[in-house]
Amino acid sequence: MQDDWDFCVKTLPKVSRTFALNISVLRGPILKSINVAYLFCRIVDTVEDAPKLDPKIKIRLLLEFPRLIQDRAHRETNLSQWIKDCEIVDGSPNDLALLAQTERVFNVFDSLGVDHKECIAAAVSKMAEGMAYFQTKFDCAQLTLLEDLNELEEYCYFVAGVVGEMLCGLFLLDMPGLGADAKNTMQRTAVSFGLGLQMTNISKDLVADRARGWSYIPRSLITGCGISVEEFGSSASAETSLIILEKLLNKTLGHLKDALEFTLAIPRHKISLRLFCIWPLWMAMETVAVLHNNKDLLNSDAPVKISRRTVRKILRRTPLMCCSDSLLNWSFNDIMKRSALDDPSTFDLDQLKERLGKISLNDFPNNSKVA
Repeated sequence: MQDDWDFCVKTLPKVSRTFALNISVLRGPILKSINVAYLFCRIVDTVEDAPKLDPKIKIRLLLEFPRLIQDRAHRETNLSQWIKDCEIVDGSPNDLALLAQTERVFNVFDSLGVDHKECIAAAVSKMAEGMAYFQTKFDCAQLTLLEDLNELEEYCYFVAGVVGEMLCGLFLLDMPGLGADAKNTMQRTAVSFGLGLQMTNISKDLVADRARGWSYIPRSLITGCGISVEEFGSSASAETSLIILEKLLNKTLGHLKDALEFTLAIPRHKISLRLFCIWPLWMAMETVAVLHNNKDLLNSDAPVKISRRTVRKILRRTPLMCCSDSLLNWSFNDIMKRSALDDPSTFDLDQLKERLGKISLNDFPNNSKVA
C-alpha cells in the first residue's frame, strides 16, 4: 500500500504542476483523499481528451469507469481488461503512464474512509457519465461547438462543477462543527467555483481546443456578435472575436467572485484549506486580467498565461493575508480592477440544476453498438 501511495504522490506533479502546488499545503486524511480524487479525474479526462480516439470507444471506456469505482467486486474482475482496453488511448506520456497504473490509484482509494470514498465515487462517476454524454455530440467531420451559454454551463458542471461539489463535501467532513450559514454558503458556491476555474482554462486554451476539434465558445455567442463560426478567431474578425471572449471572461469573473465567497466561508484558522482554494483562485483571477483584451489570445504562436513571477508573488503573499477576510477582499478586488470587466450577472445554481435534471446520463444514442 505504501508503494502505491508513493506512486500517487510522485505522479501528481507529473500530470499537474499547478494542482501539486496547492495540494502540498494539506495534511492528514484529506490530503490522501484529494490526491486520489484528482488522479481519478485525470484518468477519465485523459480518455475524454484523447485527440485520435474514436468517440464511440471513449463513450464505452467512460461509461465503464463508474461501475469500476462504485462496485469493488466488479472492479476486481474487470479493471485489468479496462486498463488493457485503454492501451489505444493517445495523450501525453505522463497521462498515459498514470492511465496504465490505474490499479495503484484504486489500491489507495480502497484504504480511505467510507465517507470519503462515497464522496469521491459519486463525483467521479458523474464526471465520467457527463463526459460520455458530451462525446455523443462530437462530430469527427467538422469543428464541434457548444450551442449556447446554458450548454457551456452544463459541460463545465460535469468536468469541473462536480469537482467543486466533491471538494466541498470533503471539506465539510473535515469541519464537522462548521456553522449552518458558512456550510450553506460553501454548498451554494461550490459548483460556481469549479465553473470559474474551468471557464478560465477554456478562455486561455482556445486555440489548442480548436486544434483537437472542439470549440467551447458557444455558437450563439459567436453568431450573436454578427460573425460566423469560421470567421471567429481570424485576423479579419479579431476585434469582434475579442468582444466575444470578453463576454465569456465576464461570465467567468462572476463564478470567481462566488469562489471567493466559498473561500471566505472556511474558518480563518483552517489555513491549509483556505490556501488550497486561494492559490488556484488568485491564479485564475490573474489569468483573467492577462486575457482581457489580449490579441495574442487568438495567436497559436503566442500562448497567453501568467508569468512565473506572478505565480511566485501569489505563493509568497497570500499566506500572509489568508487569515484576514478584509485583506483577501482587497487583494481580490485589486486584481478585478485590472481585468477592467463589467460587473458580472449572478449565477443561478437552481436553474442549472433544473436543466441538469432533464439530461439523462443513462440513455446514449446507439450505445449498444459502441465498439
